[in-house]
Amino acid sequence: MPQSLSDALDEDLSAWRWEVRLAGGTPAGAERLGDAWVADVDGRVVGFASAGPTRDPDLPADQRELYALYVLAQHHGTGVGPALLEAALGGEPASLWVLDGNDRAVAFYLKHGFRPDGARRDDDRWGDPLHQVRLSRS
Repeated sequence: MPQSLSDALDEDLSAWRWEVRLAGGTPAGAERLGDAWVADVDGRVVGFASAGPTRDPDLPADQRELYALYVLAQHHGTGVGPALLEAALGGEPASLWVLDGNDRAVAFYLKHGFRPDGARRDDDRWGDPLHQVRLSRS
């Protein structure tokens, strides 16, 4: 994620939205985020994932989409990411969107059976457009 976007996030608002989502609600002004999983180490959250039905009209309606998967950098390579991916998607066919140029994330998803499917989009909800590519697995 670009640092400028991280710098612009309102941590209190984000925390409140996650509290509402994890309690099963949808915060005002936010989209439904699907089911969520967290990974904790010694009582500290070190990563999370969220997934649900695909939001892409060109994919089968019963296909899953990974909406988010984030792991703190100090926990990269420890198995947290694969565990969250498995919890969120199992072995089901699925898709996800990743920032173009995020080579570490792309390599992770390639290792877990995802491949670029040719779809691209620009997400400009936070100012400058974020260029994304879609990865899918069958």
